[in-house]
Amino acid sequence: MWCRTRELVLVLLLAGLPLLKAQAPAAPTERGAVIRSLILPGWGQHTLGARTAARRMMTIEAGLWMTFFLARGAADWYLQDFQAFAALHAGVEYRHSRPDIYYYRVGRYDSIEEYNQTQLRQRNRIDVYPLDSGLDWHWVDSTHRERYQELRHASIGAAKVASFAVGGMVVNRAVAAIHVLFLSRRSAAPTAHYIPLLDGGMISISLQLGYEPARIQP
Repeated sequence: MWCRTRELVLVLLLAGLPLLKAQAPAAPTERGAVIRSLILPGWGQHTLGARTAARRMMTIEAGLWMTFFLARGAADWYLQDFQAFAALHAGVEYRHSRPDIYYYRVGRYDSIEEYNQTQLRQRNRIDVYPLDSGLDWHWVDSTHRERYQELRHASIGAAKVASFAVGGMVVNRAVAAIHVLFLSRRSAAPTAHYIPLLDGGMISISLQLGYEPARIQP
């Protein structure tokens, strides 16, 4: 009788071991941490307790956004500047709807006549601009045209920096998501599941070992 009672107590104790962990409150999933990192790099690291990595990624993200807005603003400023400069010194009609290729040609040739003559010599009649059609230009001298090119190239360069900043944001999110996966799996804790079995009055124990991701802080 005592042996039976002792066996029953042992079975209940073993059966209750897995429940100790089950009493812990539920935590956000690894997938949730990855989604956080895709929304804001560093957020997922913060939920995992990696405060230093979170600060670094958030700082990088803030720097990329600042770079984007500054570069985009500079590109627009230089755009308006070189268009106004061409209107003042070459007689170009000030319009924002001009295609980029037009402003490129304005910077390469001293006048619309020189441009048209070059196209005709190359038998490229389709690109010839009709005179007195609002597309005319004539630079006062080559110095002004070179200054115009500098302003235009500055606008193009600033726009490229803004594009690189956007690309950096994409890369930062990808790195943050991969880092979250690395952190959650590196800190995975081993788990043991005990399954007590009774068979003809004998106790047998099935032990299963595995790994579960570390709990993510809310």
